[in-house]
Amino acid sequence: MSTLYLSDLDGTLFTTKKNLSERTVSLLTECIEAGAQFAVATARMPYGCDYRLKELPLHTPSILTNGVFIYDFNTKSYLSTKTMDTSSVHAVLDAFQKLDTGVFLYILEENEIRIFYNRADMASQTQYHSDRALECCKSVEYLSDLSSVVKEDSVFYLACTDTEEKLKPIHDAIADIPGISCAYYLNIYNGLYCIEIFSDRATKKHALLELKEMLGCDEVVVFGDNLNDLSMFEVADRCYAVENSLDVVKEQATKIIPGCDEDGVALFLHEEILGNGK
Repeated sequence: MSTLYLSDLDGTLFTTKKNLSERTVSLLTECIEAGAQFAVATARMPYGCDYRLKELPLHTPSILTNGVFIYDFNTKSYLSTKTMDTSSVHAVLDAFQKLDTGVFLYILEENEIRIFYNRADMASQTQYHSDRALECCKSVEYLSDLSSVVKEDSVFYLACTDTEEKLKPIHDAIADIPGISCAYYLNIYNGLYCIEIFSDRATKKHALLELKEMLGCDEVVVFGDNLNDLSMFEVADRCYAVENSLDVVKEQATKIIPGCDEDGVALFLHEEILGNGK
């Protein structure tokens, strides 16, 4: 039987320091070299995780940006992308403009990401205008009229960070726009709110099912810790929550395994594939 092992990153495979431990790298490498199909499923952009995963021989395509992409780390290619309809994107941009708030707009063009923003002072939003984005994306640039770069099958993500006072009205204004999903949450690191907009077809669940079909797997085993992992739990054959998971995630799990700082995922996989932990 062919099994796909799929792990979330932050809080699951990554330690609380947001990296891979040496033991996790060693154990997972042995499993992959023994034939295990192992991949990751994360909310991160490709350039937000590739350098953190470079020590792993990831031969199996992975799920990135909460299901927007199925991505091959070896060839650095996007095997599947969930973009938004142009009409939906224009409706979102109109809402931001009417409420006088800037936004970052992301497009995929010829296998490369380009980022545009329409307020010059947004360069200070390092969550999006990051050194890593500047280094890895085709461009990160100011553009007063974002609608001028909106093309069919290109825009996959819009986002910004601001106060609740500024973003809550936008969240309410775009709630009924068809074809989109919206994540609205408090960033615990800076005390500001974030709004992220993407296709309503982009979920870890839908990407998992697509990847399973793409690989022809008989079984999917999922590892997670947070709310955005629960959609994968719904369709997985087995699902495991690390000890540091939210209680609601633990309640849905097949079993609880050691936490992210104890190499829980790697230890479990090594035991299952090779019959012994370390």
